[in-house]
Amino acid sequence: SAIPEGLLESELFGHVRGAFTGATTARRGLFDEAHQGTLFLDEIGDLSMYLQAKLLRVLQEQRIKPVGGNEEHEVDVRLVAATHRDLDDMVRTGRFREDLYYRLNVIAIALPPLRERREDIPILVEHMLHKIEHESGNPAPRFARETLSQLIRYRWPGNVREQENDVQRAVLLSSHGEIGPDALPPRLLGDEPAMHESSGGIETLDELIARHVAYVLAQTGGNQTRAARILGISRRTLLRMAAPRR
Repeated sequence: SAIPEGLLESELFGHVRGAFTGATTARRGLFDEAHQGTLFLDEIGDLSMYLQAKLLRVLQEQRIKPVGGNEEHEVDVRLVAATHRDLDDMVRTGRFREDLYYRLNVIAIALPPLRERREDIPILVEHMLHKIEHESGNPAPRFARETLSQLIRYRWPGNVREQENDVQRAVLLSSHGEIGPDALPPRLLGDEPAMHESSGGIETLDELIARHVAYVLAQTGGNQTRAARILGISRRTLLRMAAPRR
């Protein structure tokens, strides 16, 4: 989605010399680079109808023709695609080709939003801190329990990308010791307004249980086994309770 449509066709399938203004040399596309390997296309739902047709042809015939070229050649590529859009709805409204959808949808993996897998938040935070340490070459401060609790309670409409931005911000604002709540942006510090929307302002039992499980997870530093022992339930039940039913 970050590549202009005029350049995306060349990026995917390559081009021959002189195919367009500025094409002074021939260039291999991503399908050629991924030959006998895997090509990951993010935000596939943003692909134009024109390029959807081109991609469908490649998947059906396993052959590509560079932009401006006359000859086709075979490619052997495993395609993995991802999107944040509802492709079923896009197919119904004519914004995504039905034939391409079924070509892509051989094995579907649905990743629930972060608010429905709050038990993952401490693990993701630790991963992000390790990543910051690797990139900076310096040890990163750790989140205080009350700060981690705020992260677990928040709904994260922007999912992992939003979380990573806020973790980076908190590290930059915390040069010493632990990361306290004051290093978090204001939207993470208040009560969670969206938590009560489904029942007209009254928290459901499922939501109450999920919030308490999130609190216990924060107190144990994300240790699921210890949290389950404190709550007197199995680890499997803990994971189920951490994501309230909608």
